[in-house]
Amino acid sequence: MARDDTRGTMAEAQTHQASLAQTAAGLAREVRPWQWYKQAVLLIAIVFSGRLFDPVAWGQVAIGVAAFCAVAGATYIFNDISDVEADRRHPEKRKRPIASGQVSVPTAAAFGVGLLLFGFALSYALGALFVLIVATYLAQNAAYSLYLKDVVLVDVLLIAFGFVLRAVAGVVAIGVALSPWLVVCTFLAALLLALGKRRHEFEASANPAETRATLEEYTPETLDQLLVVVISTLLISYSIYTFTGAKLAMMLTLPFAFFGVFRYHHLVHTTNGVAASPGTLLFDRQFLLNLGLWGVVAVVVLYGRPRAWLVGLVG
Repeated sequence: MARDDTRGTMAEAQTHQASLAQTAAGLAREVRPWQWYKQAVLLIAIVFSGRLFDPVAWGQVAIGVAAFCAVAGATYIFNDISDVEADRRHPEKRKRPIASGQVSVPTAAAFGVGLLLFGFALSYALGALFVLIVATYLAQNAAYSLYLKDVVLVDVLLIAFGFVLRAVAGVVAIGVALSPWLVVCTFLAALLLALGKRRHEFEASANPAETRATLEEYTPETLDQLLVVVISTLLISYSIYTFTGAKLAMMLTLPFAFFGVFRYHHLVHTTNGVAASPGTLLFDRQFLLNLGLWGVVAVVVLYGRPRAWLVGLVG
């Protein structure tokens, strides 16, 4: 009898451990670490401000990136809690941990609150203005989740605004002047990605309106037209920046900028995975090679010869 009790206790302990492991794995998926590439927008300021080889600036940006990762993870959790019923009707989103029942709503909510507190603690280390930006980002996400995601056009504009907040946060983290071109180009690039994702959602579901309310008002034709408008405006804006910026030689990056945008537009219409998750662009060889070449040319133009970089690093 004692052996049966011991076996029962061990079985319960193993079941409990397995349940904890499953919940932990689900929470890890909920914070979407594969989407943390979005926080790389904070790095734009450190490149274009001339502080790419400043270790102090990198330390400040690293704190900012960690803060946004934590807060973004919390917003993903609260978005999934808010959208749990709609997600269960979505062909892909129904597999998410909360929608599938892998993680309970109370557990997810408690973890989300913990992430928020951690994110704001890191933000406080960068100053009151950075905290204000993070709070604005959080409020924007709350407004999006609770209501504005169902308002046609406003939904994609608000997504783009979130990326602008990240870019501005990178500027504030290292204490440099804010360029209007940074705001404009970041907004347009993010809007392009958001529109591409909306277009994909038409093709991913037999009844798009059931998975997202705004898809009842969008049409593929309208989204295609908006994509062309945003692409044109983005490329014109970036071109003007290269003409009027401190380094006229930045015009050398224009072919790479045009190819990158054109490549994304091509992939949106030929590869569903890219539109569904823009992060998959980083696995497209042509796009990745082009991005690398753009980065090399931009750094050479902005910072001069490699020998000068080494002198700056050594001090």
